[in-house]
Formats: sequence, C-alpha cells, structure tokens
Amino acid sequence: MEKTNQKVPFTVENSMKCICTQCPVQRASPCVKEKVKKAKEMMKQRESGMTPRPDDVPGLYCASGAATCRDIDTKQMCICGNCPLWDVYHLGRGKPLGYYCRDGTAR
Repeated sequence: MEKTNQKVPFTVENSMKCICTQCPVQRASPCVKEKVKKAKEMMKQRESGMTPRPDDVPGLYCASGAATCRDIDTKQMCICGNCPLWDVYHLGRGKPLGYYCRDGTAR
C-alpha cells in the first residue's frame, strides 16, 4: 500500500523497519546503546502489554522527532535515505530532508 504525504506512525511495525540504530550519527553514543538495550528488553515483554514510548526508542525519529540522546554526532553522515520507510512514506518529498534525529519529525 503506497502512502503519500502522511506522517510516519510510531508503531512497532515501523520500529522494526527502522535503521536509525545503524546510523553513523548514533554509532558512538553510550546513550543510544543503553536505549537499544532497554528497547530490546521492552520488546521481549511486549506480550505483557508494554509498549515503548518514543523517548525509550533510539530511532524512528521520522515519526517521533529529535533524539533525546545529546551525545549523538550529527557531523557524521545521515542514512535516512537508505531506510525502507523513506520510500514507503515518500520522505524525500518532505521537510526536513533527513537528520530527523537532529531536525525533528518528517512532515
């Protein structure tokens, strides 16, 4: 199903497709590494009804907005254009154009 000019929903399905944790911008961040660990624990407990909040997930910034981790390195190359969600939600047509971790949600 093609999606056009829609906001990216913050869902578990989209989170599973997200490549933010592979991004060079986040690679050296201890904060991101800790959030990845916690997010994996939450996903294991998902059956108990726990759903992660955007602040708990180190990614899906196109849906949730700028990163809460302040130790990311935005001088590194962003890989938003390589994300499967980029094409599905036509993120190349919106603003900001990548660096959602720094610049906020896709619109």
